[in-house]
Amino acid sequence: MRLAKREPARHSRPMQEAGEHTISVRFERVTPLIDSARAYGVDIEELFSALNLPERLVETGRNEFISLADYYRLQNRLSILIGDETVHLSSRQLLPGSTDFVLAHLSDCKNLYEVMGVVAKSYNLLHGGQFNQVEKRRASVDYLIDDRDFPYAGMAAPEDIYFQCECILIFLHCLLMVISSSARDAITGLYIRRPSPGGDCGHLGYWDAPIRFGADVYTVSFDRDVALAPIRMPSADALTANAVYQMIVETVAGKHAALGMINPIATRVRDALARGVVEQPDVAAQMGLSVATLRRRLSRESFTFRGLREEVLNETARRLLAEGKSVSDVAEALGFSDARAFNRAFKDWNGVTPKAFATQS
Repeated sequence: MRLAKREPARHSRPMQEAGEHTISVRFERVTPLIDSARAYGVDIEELFSALNLPERLVETGRNEFISLADYYRLQNRLSILIGDETVHLSSRQLLPGSTDFVLAHLSDCKNLYEVMGVVAKSYNLLHGGQFNQVEKRRASVDYLIDDRDFPYAGMAAPEDIYFQCECILIFLHCLLMVISSSARDAITGLYIRRPSPGGDCGHLGYWDAPIRFGADVYTVSFDRDVALAPIRMPSADALTANAVYQMIVETVAGKHAALGMINPIATRVRDALARGVVEQPDVAAQMGLSVATLRRRLSRESFTFRGLREEVLNETARRLLAEGKSVSDVAEALGFSDARAFNRAFKDWNGVTPKAFATQS
């Protein structure tokens, strides 16, 4: 194993105060995700419409910007549709549920330091390499990511790789905030490999701590006292990938009020359904809502839980049939009592039987 050693940084700057600029992403940074999705057969225009994103960006938006929150909403949905939590940006696929699997192994952790250790070890096992490690120092606990030998797929431009790693650091921070609110203001500094503050750095507006550029490896430094302080772990229902993505969206929106958005409740329900949480009480519990509140909030957005569930089940059924799965296997995967019940539902949704649809595909 090559130890991830921090090197002296060549540039440093404090992060701007919230509200100084939009926390944004140049749409060009999104194109690797879009390319992977297209190769997998995802209808991009339909996806953008579902997420309330301007469809014109797909063809003409290379030099335009989207909010950082929208980037993560897009990444989350694509990871579900493609069936790979890396969205094919790694040559080693991470199956849907990988992050939930990592979170499920944190129940015995007593502090954030232990949480970080389990997260680092788990992702090293999933990615097949020693890319993550945690170091305890005199004044900090550091989470380090050494990506120099990481098996990137489909990305050659350094700017794309810098961006992906910097987004992973945000994901890590929000994962820790889902576990304990004490992580919110615990960051004392970051080291990143990007050589200088030039280029597309709008997304770095997420951070309130000093950022040091030109480092050998990525490092997030946490205040040692906070990292070692006892924490009370949330319930298992609260520890999900959906919760992490929602934390990102809410945190970004809070840091820049001009974004004027939160993740629509219908989008959160779709994502939960696509990840296999299909009963309304379970979806509501995962979001920290009562069933009645969930219904009211969906109604305000002109949706019903039943309608969203049918939409997601149909979307998943069509994808699995197009991949060559048998009708009985799809019926079982979607939780139908038998193939006949699935046949009836699919024909109601699409006007053709699953077998006819598969033949047409």
